[in-house]
Amino acid sequence: MKRDWKGEHIWLIGASHGIGEALAIRMIEAGATISVSGRSHAPLEALETRAPERVRCILCDVTDDASLMQAYAQAQSFRPITMMLYNAGAYEPMSARDFDLAHVQAMIDVNLMGAVRAVHHVLPDMVARNHGAIALVGSVAGFRGLPRAMGYGLSKAALIHMAENLRIDLDGTAITTHIINPGFVKTRLTDKNHFPMPCMISVDHAATYIMKGLSRGDYDIHFPKRFTYVLKTLGLLPHRAYFSIINKL
Repeated sequence: MKRDWKGEHIWLIGASHGIGEALAIRMIEAGATISVSGRSHAPLEALETRAPERVRCILCDVTDDASLMQAYAQAQSFRPITMMLYNAGAYEPMSARDFDLAHVQAMIDVNLMGAVRAVHHVLPDMVARNHGAIALVGSVAGFRGLPRAMGYGLSKAALIHMAENLRIDLDGTAITTHIINPGFVKTRLTDKNHFPMPCMISVDHAATYIMKGLSRGDYDIHFPKRFTYVLKTLGLLPHRAYFSIINKL
């Protein structure tokens, strides 16, 4: 069933830049009501000016549960939340040979625990109303081990696992779960990489893929397909074959 965006109130966490900002613009253009959250006031305020009657700018820090709880209360008071989309992300390219505990902890706190905190706040009301959607932005880095993905891949793999748990436990309810696994998207985060990034796409293309997937009600939204299907296929290989191919690449 096609999603009616005009009937949605989305709490989009991580809307200040990149995919989140592009996605917020698409949702506003589709007629949705949207609460945009992040740590940077100026870009969120710019989104609010696009449709002041339907967009609310709410600052929050996903690593601080009190801040996230306050943001949730503000969003919920605007209108009941029908979808929570968690897009906040932290990334530092890292090899196991250069293991940095502080960076690993920071990535886990933002990418995984921030999502856990957000789900903790929105889920009880959705369960009580038997209505809503939870969408989590993971990454192809969470499919299987990849070079220089120490910490980041770990956090995204756990996020994918959480989405699967939600999908299983909420089966039979009117609450939908979506896991969004992008390949390489041109953002401030991927600008940190100094290695070839095949099938790179823009944030606008990423937003198009996500909007289409959410509109269709897809659980697994991954893109671009010409890249993600290759990784999914490689992921089916036995360990020895997989490690051999990845190390050669």
